[in-house]
Amino acid sequence: INIVLFVIAADDGVMPQTIEHLEIINLLSITHGLVALTKKDLVTDEWLTIVQEDIKNMLTGTSLEHAPVIPVSAITGEGIETCKAKIKGLIAQIQTQSGARVFRMPIDRSFTISGYGCVVTGPILGGQVSVEDEIEILPIKKTFRVRGIEVTGERVNTAFAGQRTAINLSGIKSAEIRRGYELSIPGYLQPTNIVDASLRLIRSAKTPLKNRTRIRFHINTSEVMGRVILLDRDTLKPGEEALCQFLLEGLLATERGDRFIIRSYSPAYTIGGGKVLRHNTVRLKRFQEETHKTLRILASGNLSDIVEQGHLNGRGKRLFVPTIDDISRQANIHPATAEEVTAGLVKKGLLLKFLIEGKDVIVHRDVIASLKQMILNILKAFHKENPLKAGIEETHLKTLVATGSAPAPDTSKALRGEPRHIPISGKDISPLLTTAVLSALKNEKAMKAIDNKLSLMDFRVEVSAKDKDVANKVEEVFLKAGFTPPALEEINTKFGVPGKAAVSLLVEQKRLVAVENGLYFHATALSKMKEMIRAYIAKNGPMSVAQFRDLTKTTRKYAVPLLEYLDTIHFTKRTGDVRIVL
Repeated sequence: INIVLFVIAADDGVMPQTIEHLEIINLLSITHGLVALTKKDLVTDEWLTIVQEDIKNMLTGTSLEHAPVIPVSAITGEGIETCKAKIKGLIAQIQTQSGARVFRMPIDRSFTISGYGCVVTGPILGGQVSVEDEIEILPIKKTFRVRGIEVTGERVNTAFAGQRTAINLSGIKSAEIRRGYELSIPGYLQPTNIVDASLRLIRSAKTPLKNRTRIRFHINTSEVMGRVILLDRDTLKPGEEALCQFLLEGLLATERGDRFIIRSYSPAYTIGGGKVLRHNTVRLKRFQEETHKTLRILASGNLSDIVEQGHLNGRGKRLFVPTIDDISRQANIHPATAEEVTAGLVKKGLLLKFLIEGKDVIVHRDVIASLKQMILNILKAFHKENPLKAGIEETHLKTLVATGSAPAPDTSKALRGEPRHIPISGKDISPLLTTAVLSALKNEKAMKAIDNKLSLMDFRVEVSAKDKDVANKVEEVFLKAGFTPPALEEINTKFGVPGKAAVSLLVEQKRLVAVENGLYFHATALSKMKEMIRAYIAKNGPMSVAQFRDLTKTTRKYAVPLLEYLDTIHFTKRTGDVRIVL
């Protein structure tokens, strides 16, 4: 609402409902308006002066403090033209950016016109709508086509922000639509029953507001019952403002910046109001400073800070890598504005641009710094546990990140202006982003890759004389075992912890080969086995599992995994129940 015409009857003066209505105007932050003091012809000049003085005192300290008070009479016409002139002057002062927003219209009425079907009416809050447009009805999330549009009784092809509009929809009955539903472009708004907000209790409230109080939540044309959760206190006193979360008993559509009013459950009277900061899908924990910080940024109205926060605290499938459309929805701004603000943050170095699968992906530098630290921590832990391994397989490292089993990032405070480490979970990170960060770490010489194994740049495998001796003895065991190698448990029993490390070293040096998890063969034995298979098949044709078992004088326990391994490395190929050499 941009302008308010506040009507007060001169013969009644300031009434209890007058004060309540002013409280609502103040909560909605309507700063442009005038007071029409009606029925001037019914009172004396002396009484009129007293009422005018009461009104000016009442307006002091409110958003209408400087609003003119104009006595008027509908009978004599006195003051009517003055009111009109003042309204025109106020309209000229208002600079709206509604056209830079996405189309949105709350519905206050729905009815049927014979020959046309369903018609809905309401004020357009932002953007524009045209005949033949596809629009979505919230919270039922159904899409319909616009058949026709009327503005103040005239048919038009397009209606704009600020206009009260009637829209004829095809494919739906008016009985399916309720007051409080909203129209918008498909996918822009999401139905919700959890709303994060800043709330102010009016000064004239009869009692403080307690946590979990049941209330009536009014927003646009909707009224929904719910409970208010105070996030930073147990009680909100009259005149105070606080961060809160509303748990509603029905679905509605809302976005950042929407103004709302709350009324007591019973009896119903206005007790407060405020501004929506965001819709949510989860209940927030109370007394959490990090949560309060995020909500205070949203409450500040600073677009640069809000867009930056969207990259740090995004939600959904693209967590930490939101698209321009995601940011547009979160910040309640036009996609073009979101793109402009994002470009400014990239220029400042707060957001970083990566090329992933041919597309530019923008990520906050703190997310990148934290993911880098997470990966480096994984490598450090891996080197500590596996000092004789040259590095970790890249696929294994990505799995550790994706499953959230990586060590927590360093959350110590960084120097002012430098990237800081924030708590992140691997399950929230896109695999493509992990790939991009790995590439960045290689370019920065913080990490190296050899034979698809990753390690810290300064890591070197250091084999002691004792380790070499144990490795040689373990190798001898596998060499003698041939096609029936010992289990790892046998090696651990015979050589202890150094034996396990020796197996890892021998695998790194390609002297042992891991056929499957926990099953290792000496490389010489595998080479000999390949020659035996090649010669057998050349002479006898395709070979079955039983024939392979007899050829190598082993058991089925080893024969099956060996043949599957040979299939994997494309030495053999299974055809039915037999193998051929490729």
